[in-house]
Amino acid sequence: MISWHKILEYRVIARAWAVILTFVTGFSRDRRGAVAIYAAFAGTLALSGGVLALDIGRVVVLRSQMQNAADAAALSGAAQLDGQSDAITRATAAASGALSNSSNLSDTAGAFTVQSITFYDGTDPTPVVTAVGGDAVYVEITLAPRTISIFLAPILQTISSGAAVEQFTLEATAQAGISIITCAAPPFMACNPSEGGDAADDLLDADNAGRQLLTKSGPGGGSLAPGNFGLLCPTSGNCGAANVSDALANDPGLCYTSEVTTSPGVQTQQARNGINARMDAGNKNPKNPAQNIMDYGRDSDMSGSTIVGNGDWDPETYWTTNHAGETEPTDLVDYTRYQIYLYELGETFYRDENKTIYPITGITLPTGYNTVTPAAASIPAAGVPTPTASSDIKRRVLKIAVMNCTELGVQGSGTYPTYGRYVEVFLTEEMESTQAATYTEIIGPLLQQYSDDVHVNVQLVQ
Repeated sequence: MISWHKILEYRVIARAWAVILTFVTGFSRDRRGAVAIYAAFAGTLALSGGVLALDIGRVVVLRSQMQNAADAAALSGAAQLDGQSDAITRATAAASGALSNSSNLSDTAGAFTVQSITFYDGTDPTPVVTAVGGDAVYVEITLAPRTISIFLAPILQTISSGAAVEQFTLEATAQAGISIITCAAPPFMACNPSEGGDAADDLLDADNAGRQLLTKSGPGGGSLAPGNFGLLCPTSGNCGAANVSDALANDPGLCYTSEVTTSPGVQTQQARNGINARMDAGNKNPKNPAQNIMDYGRDSDMSGSTIVGNGDWDPETYWTTNHAGETEPTDLVDYTRYQIYLYELGETFYRDENKTIYPITGITLPTGYNTVTPAAASIPAAGVPTPTASSDIKRRVLKIAVMNCTELGVQGSGTYPTYGRYVEVFLTEEMESTQAATYTEIIGPLLQQYSDDVHVNVQLVQ
């Protein structure tokens, strides 16, 4: 298939030569004149051909520059579509920034500018225009048209009795999309509680770090979505309870694309065994538990039907109870459970109140964050697992797909888009046999700049 810009090039050439041939045809019918006239005509024709070649070259170069600029702007914008609420704002700025650096060698009008920018969701097979940052998957960039004058115009006006083309107007459009692949994630999902209208409960809001989350409800506790209790089908093997349990226990290198398949049913015993393998409990063999298996207190309002807690727990009492005779960390009253866990392991991390960045290798200290460096590891006796512990410090950290279950109609078993929205949570306690509910603490949205398990693929789609 011939692209539109190739057609434009052919039209430019055809229109220019049509004017010249019209003149030639008319001139050939006139038998009057002398050799001098023929010589003059031949010189004019040669000059016209040279100027025409120059004009064609200028048009082709400008068209190429415009398309390259549109492509670059679309790719830059698409790279920002990470499922966060401010994605469209960042994508718009990135696209404009890419154009401000675009080179324009064909005229003196300066850098190219955006005429329109449109975002689309991941609706299959036909994406729909969206203004919601968390739903945007594709971006379409249309540049402001650029007009280029034709050097040949004065010559054509001189030798032609008709109107000659004096300029051409060129346009460029590009569309790019993003595909986010998340690896080393257990088959877990959560319905975003903010979908019901309470924006303060958005699991992807970094300010919600430190709040507790009922990640999986047990029998009789009500499902998080119709027929679904927070589980997904692993990307390897079947969706049976035993395979789900193995994936919950081991994070066996599974990677999820921007679509996941939900696993219906509560799967109580298998799910409990899988989760508890991280806590040196259950019947998994080997268990491969975390290096620190201490249970941490719940939020003060975490009872009944509460999905997201208030973040109010008592770290000071926890420390004095489990670290008798040890000096309390500075400002312990404000530490999250995840931060206490890292502190007990003797791990250095970045902290901005409840927000935590770990590991810190290769990451520049962001504005507002401080470095927390424990003097040494100090795990309470009850927190040391019996078998050999995992070498992974983040063994108790789960990456969970966050979905707008009502909007997507999540129910039972089905395949749904995640738009790359994942949140990291910290497993706060062993999963009790009587309740079979999983409690975690929100760490924050899973972002590429802080995790090697997030892979972003950006490509042109049009």
